[in-house]
Amino acid sequence: MTSSRKRVLALAAGLLVTGSVVAVSVVRDNRSKVAIQTQKIARRDLTSIVEASGEIKPKRYVNVSANVSGPITHLLVKEGDTVKRGQVLATIDATRFAADTRQSEAALASSRADLDKELADLEVSRLNFERNQRMHAESLVSDQAFDQVLAELKAKQAQVESQRKRIAQLEAALASNVDTLNKATVPAPMDGVVTSLKMEEGESVIGAQSFQPTVIMTVADLSVMEVEIMVDETDIRNVKLGQEADVRVDALEGVRIKGEVTEIGASAIARGVSTQSGQTTSTGTGNQAKDFKVDVTLKDPPAALRPSMNATADITTDRKTGVIAAPIQSVVVRELDREGKVVDPAAPQAAENEPATPSPTTRHAKAEEREGVFMVDKGQARFRPVKTGIVGETEIEIVEGLKEGDEIVSGSYKTLRTLKDQARIKLETKKKDK
Repeated sequence: MTSSRKRVLALAAGLLVTGSVVAVSVVRDNRSKVAIQTQKIARRDLTSIVEASGEIKPKRYVNVSANVSGPITHLLVKEGDTVKRGQVLATIDATRFAADTRQSEAALASSRADLDKELADLEVSRLNFERNQRMHAESLVSDQAFDQVLAELKAKQAQVESQRKRIAQLEAALASNVDTLNKATVPAPMDGVVTSLKMEEGESVIGAQSFQPTVIMTVADLSVMEVEIMVDETDIRNVKLGQEADVRVDALEGVRIKGEVTEIGASAIARGVSTQSGQTTSTGTGNQAKDFKVDVTLKDPPAALRPSMNATADITTDRKTGVIAAPIQSVVVRELDREGKVVDPAAPQAAENEPATPSPTTRHAKAEEREGVFMVDKGQARFRPVKTGIVGETEIEIVEGLKEGDEIVSGSYKTLRTLKDQARIKLETKKKDK
């Protein structure tokens, strides 16, 4: 083998070794980089929405209860009937109330007859007194006889006054009995539709004298409908009167109804508690989630809409145009130390031989948590704090910290959760469709 051939072989071997070393180094370098997805910041139109579920209800409805106790003798309407104010809806057995009324009428008539007799006696006593008064003036009647006649007149006057008071009492009793008798007839409290019929003829009801009178039916004004939703306590601060809402009804597929927020509850309600009965349907602690009742009045509700249908309302709480926006998942929370450096999110879990509970000194050394994004800077991910605004469906407003055209790390969510400041990054290779 010639010397020139040996030199060529040696050179080739050297290049092969060098290439292998470089290849291994490149592979190792790529493995040390974090695969990420990026996106350039642009201006967007954002709409912030609060979504909550509830059920359809009439704006005005009345639970019609019995005013007196007894069995229902006549039920004059059925569900779906249209009724007018004052129309008789049902009657309660009034046998006892009618008897009490007749008894009061008889007692009053008897008392009035007694009054007539007392008035006649009073007139006789008055005439007798006047006669004795003249005779007494002429000294024809003794003082003792005159005093006796005067006492008899006063007694008759007292009897008449007592009888008149008794008549007044009997008149009041009669009025009460007549009122009770009239209450055996159940009238419609308003114009509307019978949306729920809870009792049947022959069933007994409990009157309004009790704490829980029997509800016979519900009459509602279906011309104005609303959806009553329960909004999470974390979202209620963004909900205001007059805000627009888009309502979807489960039973009316594809139908969207415009609405407006018309009422916001002032008190929180523990999740699982009925707003009508006030009785909880699930157990919980003092830290359980709370909701606020919000009423959304519907505009031009469709004829097919019925009370108690399940519905979902999307309330538009804010709307902005042309704002700097970033994907929601790009905005992460990191802790900064006192020098403003980002604390490794995995450090507390990875550190060994550290106490389970941080000391007061350690806790004091921690700075506030800050929202921010990771900028793409010369092959590295650098954390930059930002201030955020309204939240859209997939993007969030960046009020401060970014400008249009900035390139940030946008994914994946799993990567962003543990991404370190100044980590070396590479663009994630998209998988080809098979």
